[in-house]
Amino acid sequence: MMKAAWKVDNNEEAIYIDGEGDEKDGEGNHVYSYWHILPDLILEEVFSYLSIRERYYASMVCRSWHRAFFLQKVWSTFTMEDNTLTRRKFNYYYGWQHVLDHLRTQMCLITVGRSIRCLVFEPMMNFYNLYEFMNMLSFFAERRDTERLIVGPKIRALKFTFPCNMADQEEHARIYGTGGRLLEALKRLMGNLKSLRSLQLIDLMLEPVEAQHLLDEVCSLCCLTLETLVVINTTKLPYQLLHVGVFLNLQVLYISPQNLGEDLLQLLGNTTLRHLHIVQNRYTPAEVGLLRSLSARAWRQCRNSNPYLCVHFSMDGVRNRDVVWQDKAPVRSIVYDSPHVKVATQSILTTVDLYRGDLWVYAHKSLPRFHQPKAFQERVDSLLLLLCRQCPYLHTLMVRERISTSTVLLLAHTARNLRYFYVRRNAVILRCDWPWSPEWSKDFYLWLKAASRSYESTEKEVSQIFRRSWSMLSDEQYKMTDINLHESVY
Repeated sequence: MMKAAWKVDNNEEAIYIDGEGDEKDGEGNHVYSYWHILPDLILEEVFSYLSIRERYYASMVCRSWHRAFFLQKVWSTFTMEDNTLTRRKFNYYYGWQHVLDHLRTQMCLITVGRSIRCLVFEPMMNFYNLYEFMNMLSFFAERRDTERLIVGPKIRALKFTFPCNMADQEEHARIYGTGGRLLEALKRLMGNLKSLRSLQLIDLMLEPVEAQHLLDEVCSLCCLTLETLVVINTTKLPYQLLHVGVFLNLQVLYISPQNLGEDLLQLLGNTTLRHLHIVQNRYTPAEVGLLRSLSARAWRQCRNSNPYLCVHFSMDGVRNRDVVWQDKAPVRSIVYDSPHVKVATQSILTTVDLYRGDLWVYAHKSLPRFHQPKAFQERVDSLLLLLCRQCPYLHTLMVRERISTSTVLLLAHTARNLRYFYVRRNAVILRCDWPWSPEWSKDFYLWLKAASRSYESTEKEVSQIFRRSWSMLSDEQYKMTDINLHESVY
């Protein structure tokens, strides 16, 4: 029997199948696999994880896999990147460039366009390809004469991320915003997606004049159907997006603090919004005066109008700064996802003072990249214990900084409502360095000293307190830990 093998070129791309091989092996000596009879549900799931090129190669394996190439779930999420549906073209100034292949794009949209449910635009440096692809999508969505060419009505989610930082190094970053014809193409595309349930616009960095009419088309089409809206860094200067308050059935909103305002807060109080995420990332302006807190009166009125609203603070970036505090806001979670932000005394005291009766989640994600002291007086053990004592509804605590095993036991013993307690094993010190407190009995202090002598005894005692299995996490497990901020345990 012949043995077939793929032949590849210098770029490791498949060219053809070589059928020449050893014919000495008999038919009965070869054991065939059964991958060709996998159910369609499994094939759909496998193909959905592959790139477009990998899907094409996989479709050439057998007839069953060729049929799976056209299944609906395989193309439910379409991701557009710099080299997607492109061909190489030589430019006398830039050399070889990847430009959008219009014929290939047209055939792709005709074949699998009806299966697209989620459209994702990753940060692209080739603005020409991005502009042309959005115009082609809009052209097919506007066609009404041929049923097979309709693309837009079945798209439920759109995510657009603009590469506002085009510098090679972070310290030499120069922030640019989109606009002009590229913004017009984006607005034209959004105006043709009538079935949107989720819309994400990230790092557009528009001028306030351009942001005034950004969501006009979306408001006219999806004011009653949109459920999730993400508008992060829509503008670099302070400007409140009043269009956000028009979506009456909105459930989740991600917005930057420079785009919030008291008028917008009043509109959100009259909607069914459940989760308001105030997000700061590395491109959010840090200049004094650009980011300001809203008045306590505005937050109090919003709480009275929408008593089920939950506010979440999120800090995602590399700068060592704190969140923009909002007095009287119903803050349920404070999450730092920056390797340079420490657990500061002022931050903990402000959290306890403003949100002691509302806070559910306090977390520091990502591994630290700063010096962590070993002395008890310089560590954050006492600050974390203060947080757990003053916030009775805290059910999730994520600690990445250096603490002792005795502190782990005290945190688990003090915060009785803790359900999710994440601690890095590499950051825990085998030590009982807490001095005796008059609030403790002698037996409790002896138990604390005995249980903090080893990791195993500490994990055993914490498991008994929580009445379930509990263990410290490795650094890899800690980085992969995800927190569901929309889950309520009360």
